[in-house]
Amino acid sequence: MTNLSFDRYLHTLPIGEVAPSVNDALRDHSAVVVTAPPGAGKSTLLPLTLYQGQAKADEKVVLLEPRRVAARQIAERMAEMTHTAVGDLIGYRVRFESKVSTHTRIEVLTEGVLTRMMVDDPTLDSISTIIFDEFHERSIITDAALALVRETQRTIRPDLKIVVMSATIDTSAICHALNAPLVESRGRMFDVEVVYGNDISAYQCAEEVAATVCQAWRDTDGSILAFLPGEVEIGKCCEMLAGSFTSDTVLYPLYGRLSPSEQRAAIAPPRSGERKIVLATPIAETSITIEGVTVVVDSGLCRRMVYDECNALEHLETVRISMDMAQQRTGRAGRVSAGRCYRLWSKAAEARLEACRTPEIMTADLTALALDIAAWGGTAMEQMPWMTPPPANHIRRAEELLRSLGAIDHRGRITTHGEALSKLPCHPRIAQMLVKANSNALKALATDIAALLEERDPLSNDNDADLNRRVIELREARRRRALGRWKRIALIAEQYRRMVRVGEDNQASSAYDTGMLVAVAYPERIAKADPDGTYRMANGEHVALDTNDSLHGYPLLAVAAVGRKIFLASPVDEATVDPLASDYDRIAWDDALGRVTATRERRIGSILLSAKPLEAVPHDKAVAIVAQTLKREGRSLLNLSDGFQQLQRRIATCASWHAELALPDVSTDGLLQKTEEWLPMYVGRSVNATELKKIDMAAVLWEQLSYEQQQAVEQLAPSHIVVPTGSRIRVDYREGADAPVLSVRLQECFGMTDTPCVDNGSRPVLMELLSPGFKPVQLTKDLRSFWNNAYFEVRKELKRRYPKHHWPDNPLEAEAVRGVKRKPNNKGGA
Repeated sequence: MTNLSFDRYLHTLPIGEVAPSVNDALRDHSAVVVTAPPGAGKSTLLPLTLYQGQAKADEKVVLLEPRRVAARQIAERMAEMTHTAVGDLIGYRVRFESKVSTHTRIEVLTEGVLTRMMVDDPTLDSISTIIFDEFHERSIITDAALALVRETQRTIRPDLKIVVMSATIDTSAICHALNAPLVESRGRMFDVEVVYGNDISAYQCAEEVAATVCQAWRDTDGSILAFLPGEVEIGKCCEMLAGSFTSDTVLYPLYGRLSPSEQRAAIAPPRSGERKIVLATPIAETSITIEGVTVVVDSGLCRRMVYDECNALEHLETVRISMDMAQQRTGRAGRVSAGRCYRLWSKAAEARLEACRTPEIMTADLTALALDIAAWGGTAMEQMPWMTPPPANHIRRAEELLRSLGAIDHRGRITTHGEALSKLPCHPRIAQMLVKANSNALKALATDIAALLEERDPLSNDNDADLNRRVIELREARRRRALGRWKRIALIAEQYRRMVRVGEDNQASSAYDTGMLVAVAYPERIAKADPDGTYRMANGEHVALDTNDSLHGYPLLAVAAVGRKIFLASPVDEATVDPLASDYDRIAWDDALGRVTATRERRIGSILLSAKPLEAVPHDKAVAIVAQTLKREGRSLLNLSDGFQQLQRRIATCASWHAELALPDVSTDGLLQKTEEWLPMYVGRSVNATELKKIDMAAVLWEQLSYEQQQAVEQLAPSHIVVPTGSRIRVDYREGADAPVLSVRLQECFGMTDTPCVDNGSRPVLMELLSPGFKPVQLTKDLRSFWNNAYFEVRKELKRRYPKHHWPDNPLEAEAVRGVKRKPNNKGGA
């Protein structure tokens, strides 16, 4: 074990008091949770003590940091503490930058670097301890890295140690999840006076921060750290503050897109007699030490990436910070002496702040994470040991996108193409573009597009969505070596060129090549112009394009950035996107033709590229389409005759009388919902409107009953009753009626003494007695009473209206007749 000379820091930094306890805890546990306030030295001293305390000198201690700026500064600080050079014993690796060697034993990494290391070396054999610093930030990469490390520890590396550190953290929850003890360092924090202001909006942010910084500069001594949500606000605030201070005050911006040298200048200690004012994004909340700061100005705002479920896109939102973030920021003023924090919100507003920030994994795009896990070993995302499980629908969308890119197969396993994508340290969409570029010219173009898409659009205010204009201006600025606002984009493009081993290209490129590269990266955002001037994307979303935009009028666009309108896009031709399309046989019912028609469509998602009719439709598919159509339109397409409806009512009536028969639902809607079950038995080879009208729907209905149920219905609810003339008179089972109705001419009932009954003789029918002209003359459930009483009054009227008919004095003994007058016999009299 190398004897590191950092002993004096064990006595000067508060974390030194508990460092031995952390090493002791790790001897008995696989994980430990450490909390310490800002400035305690946990990010620098603790990795050194853990390395010195481990058993094997050739194993590494890895410290994970959420941000590149912090990773660099911490590595440089540890090297300074141990009197070594960065890249020797202590090194760092961040995206596009690495300072390590074969001698490096303590590595400071950003979390994304670790996940890619684990793809190449799933066992992490050379690593003894992994430290997760600033865990409270709960970035998606932090959560993913911890889940992967825990799974590795559980399955193949039980000796691997995990340390989770933060200044503010829910220790009970994480200790429970990791089955880990807690080691706390009280630190040495000085009192910070909190001054509240008025609530501000995002639009007021730069102006209010500038005003408060000026007030703080007048009212206090020492350096000032101001928190703003983003680079744009920092730029505006810098402009407002320019020339506001004496020459001993220096103004520095601090955000992620600055060069390493600019970031070092912002965080360096102030010179003797100098006051610093640092305008920073949340990058300065934790880990980074800015010496001499005793005053904090907190806008109370931050940027958050939000995932929109409706269109599977992400966008940045300016939102209120949570209370734990506010406490982190306030603590920056109390690291070296008593300080002051100006909070640009009221106490009432503070009561409404969320206690803790929402883990990013709950709202972020999971595509890159899903690819990393597939490349690592293919464990289903739902089964990973998450601190906070990601939403299932977000997982589904990420996996759908990876399948559309060809990165995973239908089982979720990584493909050869997916392995190529996973090796590139960028979003799978950007990796797709770089991998699909099959010539040096296209590779160079892809690197320029990747840089333009990853960085803030320099022409966002120009109301022009043409991505090619950006490519042209970038290349022209590079050719003239006058980069200006293109400097950061040019740097990212250069890093991508090194990655794919291609030279700089400043020649004119084809707009359609740009469109092709964007299309392979964003296949669901290929957009086709609609007649109304809007564009319909392959994912089904409708988006607008300014009518005066140079892209307006192109029939097809490949869209790279979009909200409610298109922000960045390029024209693309149909031949280029055709390999992304698929053929679909659209088989549907045509109301106008009254039959099933079939068309072979070539589509990219919701976008129709071409269509041609198919001559023949497979019979089974035609029947299936008709079955679905009948569910919606069956009442108009089928012959729902009176006989069908009568049978419906018979069965329904019988069901209401005898639940024990368990008769099926015979409603029209119920029958139409089961078309797949009965339709194939009632149609021939030809399935059209004419044939559908020929289907005997009463027979269909009857077949829904078992043989036993049919027999029961026939017995309990007969369809007809025979009257004395021998006529079979239909029984009308009316919906909602108390009894079935038998409508029969009165003359056919002569000699019938009692009311007919159904339901095994337990329910008399309601007899509707009719005149010879089939007009109702009497309703009765008691036929005998009618003959004895009401008949004689009815007879008077009937004899007057129908004199040729026979109206006997004694209907109980008269012969029933169907027709006109018959001569009376001796029975019954005239």
